[in-house]
Amino acid sequence: MKRIYVLFVLLTGFFCASAQQRLDKKGMSYLVAPKPNTIIYHDTVFSGSNQFTQLFYRSRDPLLIQLVGKHQSNKIAGQVLGFTGTIATLIGISKLSGTDNKSLGWALLGGGFGLTLTGGYLTVMGQRNLQMAVTLFNQRQNQAALGIGVAGQKAGLVYQF
Repeated sequence: MKRIYVLFVLLTGFFCASAQQRLDKKGMSYLVAPKPNTIIYHDTVFSGSNQFTQLFYRSRDPLLIQLVGKHQSNKIAGQVLGFTGTIATLIGISKLSGTDNKSLGWALLGGGFGLTLTGGYLTVMGQRNLQMAVTLFNQRQNQAALGIGVAGQKAGLVYQF
């Protein structure tokens, strides 16, 4: 009974020990989710590639636009490869359980598994590209600026941070 209690406490502590993600009040925050990916910027939720593209194109920064494009291409390729790999794996299993060509079944099973892994890798790399775009956006947008303003008969300094 004592072992079960210790195991229960350890598992409860393991599963409950996750912290909440910090949201940046001044900048952009990326929430990683399987689908859809979400960006929160100035109390507005952006989900999906159309909204991401509009958000990053407003900055007119070619590196940000390139990172969002890489995210989108990796995500699409990852989903296509993952779906194809799953279908190939299922067909390979059905070939192995039947009496016909077993070598084709093993080839489909191995190839499908490899395609599924590659698709998952590309999906994760797409999420990494989007995270890099958000980090770069925050670094470039949160820079302090000093300016001189002249209005009518008065001059002044403006410090933006």
